[in-house]
Amino acid sequence: MRYRAPKATNTITLSAMFCAMTVISLYLAAVLPAMRMTMYFLSSLFIAGLIVERKPAAAVLMYIAAALLSLLLTPDLLTTLPYVLLFGHYGIGKYYIEKFDNKIISYVLKLLYFNACFLIVYLLAKEVFIGEALKKIPEFLIFILIQPVFVVFDFVYSFLSDFYYSNIRKRIIR
Repeated sequence: MRYRAPKATNTITLSAMFCAMTVISLYLAAVLPAMRMTMYFLSSLFIAGLIVERKPAAAVLMYIAAALLSLLLTPDLLTTLPYVLLFGHYGIGKYYIEKFDNKIISYVLKLLYFNACFLIVYLLAKEVFIGEALKKIPEFLIFILIQPVFVVFDFVYSFLSDFYYSNIRKRIIR
């Protein structure tokens, strides 16, 4: 199927819709602690919609708008940190990193990108988010254990981006 770029009005509408869904996901992450990681993952997916539409500039603007709105609207500002520092911009970083022709270099760069962002989140939030039981686990072990989590995250992220392109996009872009 041939790619058909959305019109400017469609891009604005999609950006607003994805931004609203991101803010709702982050609000739910704040009020439903048991669903927090799921909501962070879900909030990161809405950027992928704009990336699939080949609108990285719109994705950056949507990320900024969603981050600012969620900082204003969520009841707990600290729950927005993982989105702002890690999940929100991952799709944008992934888009640019995957432009490399060599898949091995691309994957290594994605791992480095994720680990750098995770380290920032971990260092800033370890006193607030990490319980006493997790503080007993050595930090190097946490970073070793998070690697397969990232691989699954990236795989599911790519799968759902492809699902958007092949199934959802044709229903909303006319």
